[in-house]
Amino acid sequence: MSNEKNKNIMNFKHYDDGKEGRFFIILDSGMEAGWIKYTWLANGNILADGTRVYEEFKDQKLGIPPFNRLIEFAKKKQIKIYPKCPFVVKTFSRNPELNSLLADDYLENEKKE
Repeated sequence: MSNEKNKNIMNFKHYDDGKEGRFFIILDSGMEAGWIKYTWLANGNILADGTRVYEEFKDQKLGIPPFNRLIEFAKKKQIKIYPKCPFVVKTFSRNPELNSLLADDYLENEKKE
C-alpha cells in the first residue's frame, strides 16, 4: 500500500520470545511509531491481539505496514491467524483474498454469526 504520508518508514523491528511477538514500526529518524502484537497459541497458530500507532502518528495509515508484516510472517511460517484486535478483524474483512490465512475454526464461527 503506497501512501505519501508513511514514506518515511525505514524498517521494522521484530520481537518474539516464543510466547508472544511484535512488529515495531521504526521511522527514518529511528523513532518508534507503533506496533502490531501477536500471541502464540498451543496449536502453533497466532492470535493477533493488538495494534497501536502512537498518537503523534495517527491518521498516517501506519497500521497497514505492520499488518502486512504479520501476513508475510504467517505465510513464511505456514501458520494461521486468529484476529482479535478490531483493526486486524476490520483489515481482514476488507481483504477477503487473505482469508486463507485465517484459522479454519475462526472462519466457521464467522459463518455462524
